[in-house]
Amino acid sequence: MEIKAFGTEAAEVPLKSMNIQRRTVTPHDVEIEILYCGIYHSDLHVARNEWGGTIFPIVPGHEIVGKVIKTMGAHVVVFTTSLSKAEDAKRLGADEVVLSTDAEQMNQQSKLDIILDTVSAKHDVNNYLNLLKVDGTLILVGLPVDQIPVGAFNLVKGRKSFAGSNIGGIAETQEVLDFCAEHNITADIEMINMQQVNEAFDRLKKGDVHYHFVIDMASLKN
Repeated sequence: MEIKAFGTEAAEVPLKSMNIQRRTVTPHDVEIEILYCGIYHSDLHVARNEWGGTIFPIVPGHEIVGKVIKTMGAHVVVFTTSLSKAEDAKRLGADEVVLSTDAEQMNQQSKLDIILDTVSAKHDVNNYLNLLKVDGTLILVGLPVDQIPVGAFNLVKGRKSFAGSNIGGIAETQEVLDFCAEHNITADIEMINMQQVNEAFDRLKKGDVHYHFVIDMASLKN
């Protein structure tokens, strides 16, 4: 069956309205009306073939959640490359905000048990491994295009772990949703229309994003 979508036919080509073919829904399928769609940096990587292997035409789309750790009682430190995000970070529950490009601030930062690395751009993870306590863990959930060199001495000496995580299953996702509902955890977003998606991609590339982009899918019908 024919579905109206927003996608691109080649890398570096702006996204546009297009019709795509999907197989007919069978008795074992679930048909879902998508009301909102998130945009994440991985969509930019895929649409511009920065990871390689993208099959065109491609219709990107993504979603991510956050702001849970604070409610679970942790002391939260946010690392940012821009102090313009500091006020929002504290409003959303951060106990400290550290400018990662300031060597003095990084050197003065106390040691941490867990660091969740969400950066999808090139960066030096060793700067963050240095901030882990003995037996601490750095969990990578961002997907940079470039390889990530890791200093073995620092990793071994501190018995530190460098891990990765992708996504949970249905049970884990439901557990998170229930937890958010119980503790009134919501997400700050920037709602956009489908027609603004190329502008949103450009802003992602420049790092000009405070909140997660969410597309109002009703605008696709316009």
